[in-house]
This record gives sequence, C-alpha cells and structure tokens, in this order.
Amino acid sequence: EGLHGKWMFSEIRAVFSRRYLLQNTALEVFMANRTSVMFNFPDQATVKKVVYSLPRVGVGTSYGLPQARRISLATPRQLYKSSNMTQRWQRREISNFEYLMFLNTIAGRTYNDLNQYPVFPWVLTNYESEELDLTLPGNFRDLSKPIGALNPKRAVFYAERYETWEDDQSPPYHYNTHYSTATSTLSWLVRIEPFT
Repeated sequence: EGLHGKWMFSEIRAVFSRRYLLQNTALEVFMANRTSVMFNFPDQATVKKVVYSLPRVGVGTSYGLPQARRISLATPRQLYKSSNMTQRWQRREISNFEYLMFLNTIAGRTYNDLNQYPVFPWVLTNYESEELDLTLPGNFRDLSKPIGALNPKRAVFYAERYETWEDDQSPPYHYNTHYSTATSTLSWLVRIEPFT
C-alpha cells in the first residue's frame, strides 16, 4: 500500500536517467516539493519511452542546460561538459556543497539507492585539535591522492600489489573494497540522526 503514489506532471522539475543494479534501466524524477522518486523499468527502451511521455523539463534549470528530453537521457560526461556549473563554482557563485551535489547528481548518485549514495571527499587531516584553524594548509588532506595513498607506506603496499598481481581470474586493482555499497552506506547512516 505504501508503494503507491500520485504525482502531477506540473510538479515535475527534473528527470534523470539512472543505473539500477548496474543496468541503465531507471529514472529519477525530482518534484517541486524537493522530493524525488526513482523508478526501475524492464529495459532502456522503456526508459526512453517514459522520458518522452513526461513533461519536457530535462534535468531542471539549475545546471545551465536546455530543458529538453534528450538531456534527461544524456550520459554523466555529456551533462558535465554541457553544464556551466564548474565555471559557476570557480567564480564562487555556488558553494562547494552545491558543486559536489551537482557532481554526485549527474554521476547518478542518489539518496534513493543505497548502492549509489552521494559521496563527499574527506578533506581534513586534523581530528585532534579542539579548535580547527582553517587557515593552516596542514589541516587539509592532499586531494590529488586517494585516501589509501595518503600514507606513504600504504601507497607502496597497494602499488606493489597492483604491479605483482598474478590472478588470471580477475584484473589487478589497488583497493579491494568499494566506498559505496548498501552495507557501508547503512553503517554510516546508523551513526547520524534520525537513524541513531
């Protein structure tokens, strides 16, 4: 019973194509009341039919993109290249949070799928000080490196493992866990309100 709902076409503000279980078979529809709903369909052809049945809103008006149905079906790379958000962020017209949410959203990350939950970089290195001096560069991590490469010893370990990989069943990799799975997302969510 709780899975049913009605939405007015006039309330739709943005439509994004999404991946669900690694397949391009889903749509996320954003409403005027700042909620969104994700639908999974049998195949990509159905997704396209549904997009062309919905109002011509594209991905909304926030990203400097035309309000066209084809934009709803664009790849993340196409959305990124066509948008003006990076320039707006560089000119400080939008906040870091708004820019990171843009990147997460066009990359297909959504609060409606625990396997593709939005991610934000860890930026601090200082977790001991009672007061954090944001003017000290030493309090921030090097964002040019992944978390696993910040410690030189760990970086060497992962690089050596990658270079000496001998398993024919799987390609070499640096890190054997993924930061965004349903399990890891739930373990983080259980630590914050209202989930605690």
